[in-house]
Amino acid sequence: MNINTNNPPADNFEKMIIKDIVLQNFKAAEVMEKYGIDFCCKGKRPLNEAIAEKNINGEKFLKELEKSFQKNSGEEERFETWDLHFLSQYIVNNHHAYIKEKVPVIIAHLEKINNVHGAKYNFLQNVLAEFEALASELLNHMAKEERILFPIIKYLVDSKKFNERPRTEGYGAIKHPIMKMESEHDTAGRAAEKIRTLTNNYKLPADACTTFRVTYQELEEFEKDLHKHVHLENNILFPKSILLEEELLTRKK
Repeated sequence: MNINTNNPPADNFEKMIIKDIVLQNFKAAEVMEKYGIDFCCKGKRPLNEAIAEKNINGEKFLKELEKSFQKNSGEEERFETWDLHFLSQYIVNNHHAYIKEKVPVIIAHLEKINNVHGAKYNFLQNVLAEFEALASELLNHMAKEERILFPIIKYLVDSKKFNERPRTEGYGAIKHPIMKMESEHDTAGRAAEKIRTLTNNYKLPADACTTFRVTYQELEEFEKDLHKHVHLENNILFPKSILLEEELLTRKK
């Protein structure tokens, strides 16, 4: 087993910023997910705040977190080392594609269980409405990233490659569209959290049919993928793109 000797000791985890823990080891995201700790939209706060907020058994949680750092990470993706254009295309080809594929499937399943079980479980109407709103928000959001923001990131990467100063007249500074995208991430995160609350953490009724069970599994998987998606953008792609632009604009030829 390969153990990274540079990992922080367990008693230091609580003082660390959540996103920095996940950046060091993406396996930590699985532990965060298990305990309902948001490592993407709310990842810029110390871990001890989230532990207190969630009323988590800190000792148990920290042991699991430390264990995640001891797993063999030889095949883990090191997203923070990737070329920014490559990372943006990875996000499009994996997370954007996943959302576009899953949205119509999940809506169809939610409509079906609403028709069958909606009279008994009227909260399902709210789940459907929330998911439809979330889906619409995400599809519009992704279109803006693919048509506007990600091409700007490619332009910055190319500017560095050819040792050129970027011309930013068309957008001012990349931090402006990024701030808009981060705000929309927050909105999406709140919607996903509301769906989790409405479904009581995806707890199935005793008489749940197969479609009911499948739909809850799909919703939970969708939320987990969204967390990873937003983490890659908020905590890696966006800050590194801002730094790249600043570097290019201040560089002397």
